[in-house]
Amino acid sequence: MISFVRGTLVSTGPDYVVIDVAGVGYKVFVPTPAVTALAGQKDGVTVYTYLHVRDDAMQLFGFVQESDRQIFEQLIQVSGIGPRVALAVLSSMPSQALVQAVLHEQTNVLTRIPGVGKKMAQRIIIELKDKLGKLDISKGHEPIPGTAGLPDASGEALEALIALGYNPGEAKRVLVSMSQKEIPSLKPQELVRLALKELGKF
Repeated sequence: MISFVRGTLVSTGPDYVVIDVAGVGYKVFVPTPAVTALAGQKDGVTVYTYLHVRDDAMQLFGFVQESDRQIFEQLIQVSGIGPRVALAVLSSMPSQALVQAVLHEQTNVLTRIPGVGKKMAQRIIIELKDKLGKLDISKGHEPIPGTAGLPDASGEALEALIALGYNPGEAKRVLVSMSQKEIPSLKPQELVRLALKELGKF
């Protein structure tokens, strides 16, 4: 198994990055937020990888945080979830939010993920609740670039907005503007709701 890939970022795509390691270009499929996080880096890029082997192909899936790889490995053990669906799950929400949704049995949150219906959401909760509860995803988990200097709730809101596909710079600018207006302390989901209204004006 290829545990990680470290090298120079050559190019990015909607769901992948290409990393040059000693003259060999590795195409690594990554969650959408990881593309954004890695795009600002060039040398010394590291992604923690999972090698998926099929009869007709071998594919590398990569993650900025090792904890995200652990969650990915748990997801693909769920009946009906392959690597692509697992990647879509981690592209749709921060791993911390996913774990919380599973631990609190929030089926309605999981069904917002493309490709995840009610039955699949229930399977994820049933099969992963105990397993994800034992993971320490905070260990070694660095915030997505751009969240530094923001309050915890705003940082989580920024990660969620990035996961939804919004430009990190625009999303952060809206959140900073909201904090300057002395909006009372709000939960991340409330901040996301307000930020989406502001972003919809652009």
